[in-house]
Amino acid sequence: MLTLKSVNFEQQQFQHHHLQQTYPGQTEWVIGRSSTCDLVLPSPEVSRIHGRIICIDGNYYFIDIGSTSGSLLNGKGVPVNDKCQLRPGDLLQLGETFLYVEEVAARSLESSVSESLCFPEKHWAQEDLLCRCCRIVDETRDVKTFYFVADPPVLFRYLPGQFVNLEVQIDGKPVIRSYSISSSPSRPYHISLTVKRVPSPGEQPDLPPGLVSNWLHDYLKEGDRVKFIGGPLGHFTCLPDLPPKMLLISAGSGITPMMSMTRWVQDTLANCDIIFLHSARTLEDIIFRAELEAIATQMPNFHLAVTVTQQSMGRSWMGLTGRVSESMLQLVAPDLLERVVYVCGPAGFMQNIRSSLEAMQFPMQNYKEESFGRRKSKFFQGGATLSSISQPEPITVITSNGKGPHSDNSSSESETGTPEIHFLKSERSVEADGSASILEVAEQQGIEIRHACRVGACGACKVRVVRGNVRYDTQPTALTKTDQQAGYALACVAYPVNRLAIEA
Repeated sequence: MLTLKSVNFEQQQFQHHHLQQTYPGQTEWVIGRSSTCDLVLPSPEVSRIHGRIICIDGNYYFIDIGSTSGSLLNGKGVPVNDKCQLRPGDLLQLGETFLYVEEVAARSLESSVSESLCFPEKHWAQEDLLCRCCRIVDETRDVKTFYFVADPPVLFRYLPGQFVNLEVQIDGKPVIRSYSISSSPSRPYHISLTVKRVPSPGEQPDLPPGLVSNWLHDYLKEGDRVKFIGGPLGHFTCLPDLPPKMLLISAGSGITPMMSMTRWVQDTLANCDIIFLHSARTLEDIIFRAELEAIATQMPNFHLAVTVTQQSMGRSWMGLTGRVSESMLQLVAPDLLERVVYVCGPAGFMQNIRSSLEAMQFPMQNYKEESFGRRKSKFFQGGATLSSISQPEPITVITSNGKGPHSDNSSSESETGTPEIHFLKSERSVEADGSASILEVAEQQGIEIRHACRVGACGACKVRVVRGNVRYDTQPTALTKTDQQAGYALACVAYPVNRLAIEA
């Protein structure tokens, strides 16, 4: 354990800091102005991520990672990326903040490892959760898996196939995106997200690539912390009614929720027969290839089939080739009509699968899909994120005041007149013609509403409507009846019917 005393004479702040392990094997701590750092120094002269402290063989070292104002150790400049050992009595200066090294105790570090291995009693529910990245694995050339543990520790409880909303700080601003969980709830001590780097569309190179996905690839390091917004979400899961037979069909990074379901069946020894059909561009792009092949050798009720759409130069492949077709489905799953089918991948891929199954007279009530994409809007252009696909429903008008639909014929001010949105916290009133969602109106006016998927799938934009009615073009998947009865609406897909008053 390293004990530091921070002193900022200008701000008259004096604090003690104890750097302890918060997860097994932690040997690195981040120092900076960002709230996600292990040691937060809220001074404008301190960079958002200023430096790191690492522990090697019981010795602690400080590393400046390229801060704006630089660092001094005992009055001497610290070269960028150099390891400078810290000893009791040393004085480290970051901007206008001084860090005095009071104690270096290697034995406390060992004891903290034992403490961190204690079994947590708390389960993750619906609250925001701060998690620390404890492992990063390169799955392919453009796919990484990030492993997280809670800080303080909790047991992760979710359904295999669900997703989470992840919040990171980019350029000093919080950004939220949704990602499928690739780990299984049968391994509750950590949660993992498998993320693919997102390039700009080939036909539209000027469009920005995936903001958060690429940030995770380029900047997230072991020891960094991120926030999970709310609890697990989504209906794309094989539970609670596990089918006796499943056909999992995925392409690219759509393999993520399928792995969660597969790992759950493997760990629980569930009585379920799985056919896993995955499509990849090349052999090098097959995510989780080694693990899937190992599962296929260990589980008699797991049958793996992989197809590649492009041949790798200089490498032989004896498996399936080409896009998934009706003939391939019949070859891989002769008992197709007896199975429940789960599909995840790009929109075009899923449309082809859906069309093939319909042509084969598959009972579509046994078909479930989840995709990565965004709804296009004249107010928005952005990268990819997770969205759930559900069957269209008639346009729904919902009274979001916690009292249900009006039953009388009175025409109160909130029920008539030009649609208008009154943002209570911002103290702003804006006319709305009903063609733009609440979120789009707020963005035009510079009013911040937390959001992520923009298709009503993730629930990050849930706001309380105090007065007025909203409509949805399709029933939002992330809004429960309980939410609606309590007066909540999803700002990204809710359109004002009349005069609204919302808590934003």
